[in-house]
Amino acid sequence: MGYASRQMRGQITLRRVAALLVGIALLAASCSGDNGTTTTAADTSDVPATTQGDTVAPTTTTEATTATTAPPTVTASTGIDQAVVDRLTEQIVELIAVTEEVRGLPFLAQPTVTIVTPEELAERVRQDLEEEIDSEELAVDSRLMKLLGLLDPGADLEAMLIDLYSEQVAGFYDGETGEMVIAGEAADLSPLTKSYVVHELIHALTDQHFLFNDDFEAMFDEERYDEGSAFQALIEGDATYFQLVYVQQLPLDDQFQLATEALEQMNDMTVFESVPVWIQDDLAFPYDSGQYFVQTLVESGGIAAVDAAYTERPVSTEVIMHPQRFGSGEKVLEVESVDIALDGYEVHETSVYGEWGFRLLLSGSAAPGVAAQAANGWGGDSYQVLFDADDVLLAIAYKGDTEDDAFELADALIAHVTDTMELGEGVATGGGVSFTADDGRYAYLDRIGDGFVFVVSSDATAGEEARAQLRVP
Repeated sequence: MGYASRQMRGQITLRRVAALLVGIALLAASCSGDNGTTTTAADTSDVPATTQGDTVAPTTTTEATTATTAPPTVTASTGIDQAVVDRLTEQIVELIAVTEEVRGLPFLAQPTVTIVTPEELAERVRQDLEEEIDSEELAVDSRLMKLLGLLDPGADLEAMLIDLYSEQVAGFYDGETGEMVIAGEAADLSPLTKSYVVHELIHALTDQHFLFNDDFEAMFDEERYDEGSAFQALIEGDATYFQLVYVQQLPLDDQFQLATEALEQMNDMTVFESVPVWIQDDLAFPYDSGQYFVQTLVESGGIAAVDAAYTERPVSTEVIMHPQRFGSGEKVLEVESVDIALDGYEVHETSVYGEWGFRLLLSGSAAPGVAAQAANGWGGDSYQVLFDADDVLLAIAYKGDTEDDAFELADALIAHVTDTMELGEGVATGGGVSFTADDGRYAYLDRIGDGFVFVVSSDATAGEEARAQLRVP
């Protein structure tokens, strides 16, 4: 589902995630003995989403000429000395020019930059999160994740997400206002912080050219979660890829200092490491898999191919993880929307789970490679979540690219139900197999050809009613 993405929809840079990716990229470049351009990564799109190869320099560039000569608008909180603000402004102006050169596009209007202290940034993000998060909706999400075995029974999901985002943020671009907010107290930005600024400037720059923010927000407002996660991967992958291009063009001393700072941050990941691994993976997805997706575009068509992707957009997480499928124009298979009606239940959401969603779901019960392989044949799906005062239910209709693909994923889901959800052995029911625990938890799966239906519920009666309404695609 791209769960973490849908919980915080703005383009926020997570310090730990960014540091991890930058540090890995620099270490990989150092190990290869290269400074800058590295060899093209092999096709590893069928393995778990990790850093899949080093950044390569764009094959084509556009000479960037600033479309406006007006200086950027830079404001700062009262807690920052004016001399510091003046020095930071000089560096930001330099980074604006560098960003235009690296990304190959000019700013149509100079960005607005707000400089705050790290404490103020964390508090601002915390307040934004508390306003953005709907506690009642999040409570339903939490109940479902616990039912699926993805969260411990006593986990406080809302507190977990707020703490995680508040501590990890280094800066962000606000697409609604066009404002870029960064933390800065010292007169000179460190090399790593400069790379963060470049990342956020790329967001501001590309939003000016491709006007993506409103469409991005609409995807999540309209519950197009898999599509929204794919688009976020393009947006964040774009910024991460060209952030790394910028880093690889720095003098060696700056690269060494940046890598050292990144590794120090990687060694201080208490909050990040305290959350379940699947949440960590989901947070990293738009940066990591997105960077690989953009790298593949650059390798095949230069910066122009990245620009074109904002018009002919990736519509599923499948093509983010398998960029060659995006290039070949592979389409999502149509699956009729799941529409379940249960007395006393409300519909929480109706959307598309997507290949990445299934990989996250299986991460608790299968090794990364096994989960990736099982989800790899995704063709299309529809799911619906319903809830009442006490219970929650998930119903999925799935269609694979082939019958073998559907069989493989169905088999992995049965293993998840048996082992992670601890529902025991199934029994033949209604053409499929059902599982019922002593506490009333329920699961059902029925596969025919290249399609299947899958139901999990905290109440067996509701689960049986939903099963009777579902038809295998």
